[in-house]
Amino acid sequence: MSNVLRARRSGSVPADGGAVGPGRPWFGAYVAPFVGLAVLFGGWELYVRLAGVSPLTLPAPSRVIRHLAAEPTFYLRNGWVTLAEALLGFALALTVALLVATAMAHSRSVERATMPVIVLVQSTPVAVLAPIFLLWFGFSPTPKVLVAALFAFVPFVSNALTGLRSVDQDTLEVMRSVDAGTWEVFWHLRVPHALPALFAAGRICVSLALVGAVIGELYGGSTEGLGYQARIAQSRSLVDQLWGSVLSLAVMGILLTLLVMALERRLLKWHTSQSTV
Repeated sequence: MSNVLRARRSGSVPADGGAVGPGRPWFGAYVAPFVGLAVLFGGWELYVRLAGVSPLTLPAPSRVIRHLAAEPTFYLRNGWVTLAEALLGFALALTVALLVATAMAHSRSVERATMPVIVLVQSTPVAVLAPIFLLWFGFSPTPKVLVAALFAFVPFVSNALTGLRSVDQDTLEVMRSVDAGTWEVFWHLRVPHALPALFAAGRICVSLALVGAVIGELYGGSTEGLGYQARIAQSRSLVDQLWGSVLSLAVMGILLTLLVMALERRLLKWHTSQSTV
């Protein structure tokens, strides 16, 4: 074991101790997820065909995909609306959460004053706020963006606070001994330690923001977007459009999550969370 550790430190043995061949990391990172999806949709297709399920109850994936291929402009236009609302909500939640968590991390009094408000936001069903935001801001993207931001806010602020406080105390003392300012400690110590926790929240919050945007479209007086189109399809029994909207949202959520994970791997190469045991 000691020989493996010495070889690993010298760079001659991969971080996994040599147990994984050169081709398998590529397979695990890129091929395996698609294999899982193929099994899911293949089982779905097989079940529908063998059980003779009515398309009104559960259409086959092949039927939904054909519908999507026949109406690409429709789904791209509405998907872009929902995506923009989700990303704006995601960015707003991240920005506010960082500001709030930074203040809480530097002051116990601020934390005690802010925590009840965060618990209140977490305990309130966000969906019921969409009609209220509609009354306040009218028929605009703002209600949907705010709902998306509220969905993502609490996980972001909780993880940001944990990350900003989870600093190495010895390093903190060394920086203080050389008269490092509060901004230097924050930027060079607290932020790097908070990044893993923020990316962990980001993988969850990007999907939550998408859910929030859809809920905002369902109850926020929208005239476009995938959530709105799914509601119209449900009210008019347009089964293909309903499942096309659902599948489009699912694909969008997967791609956004993969994008966050790819960014995490690129920016956190130095962190132990990205090593293979």
